[in-house]
Amino acid sequence: MCGCRGSVGQVTIWIDPPAWPAHGRLWSHLVSDTSYDELHEFAAAQGIPRRGFEGDHYDVPEERYAALVAAGAREVGGRELVRLLQASGLRVQKRRHEKVIASVPDASWLPPGSRADVIASRQENPPSHTVVVRLALFRGDDVLVLDRSDGGGPDLPSAPVGDATPAQALDLLHRVVTGVDAPPDLRLIGYVRNVVQQPDDDYPWPTPSAAFTVWQREVGPDATVLAGRWLQPADQAAQLGTRHWWPLLEDGPRA
Repeated sequence: MCGCRGSVGQVTIWIDPPAWPAHGRLWSHLVSDTSYDELHEFAAAQGIPRRGFEGDHYDVPEERYAALVAAGAREVGGRELVRLLQASGLRVQKRRHEKVIASVPDASWLPPGSRADVIASRQENPPSHTVVVRLALFRGDDVLVLDRSDGGGPDLPSAPVGDATPAQALDLLHRVVTGVDAPPDLRLIGYVRNVVQQPDDDYPWPTPSAAFTVWQREVGPDATVLAGRWLQPADQAAQLGTRHWWPLLEDGPRA
């Protein structure tokens, strides 16, 4: 293990050689095989911006490599780094054109030892393990919400997939909310993925993975709906900020 000491204490941080080309330079991956908190603490201490975090690692440019090794990050080959990350349980899988924007180990709303990932996506199709679809309908900057039947406050309109396909479930949801079939401009913007290795008796979703997708559409200022109410930007964070999907919409409609 790394055994680096100082302001960040003893940590287990690993880095692979700068061999990944992007933006006209080479990049390394910086990971922890212990916890994301440890990784964030080490990165912050070395002046690495949080925007470099990619869900389970930091991308760092080649000119930072020597300084990070000197600070205690242990050098390891790229394949071994992936193996270490997978063995730690901290590896976050994603598809091309996807970015992990949040990851919650030991998520309190899931069985012990589980993780929830929030993944922004530019894929056209949802992940194969989609179990729920949600509709983020925007009228300008206002978003449509429904009040949950369990008294849990406002949420995006949603529907379980069940025996249907995600496209069928989404079309039905759109018709219930707007009265018309889902148009082609509905766009997947991301999903929350539950990663549950040891479900308890009350856990209702497939394991080890279940995805809760969010689809976006913008409508005109005169658009009407059959259900729900429009929530203005000033109220959105306060009323929706605890929803697991909120990081996907935190900055408003996604371009």
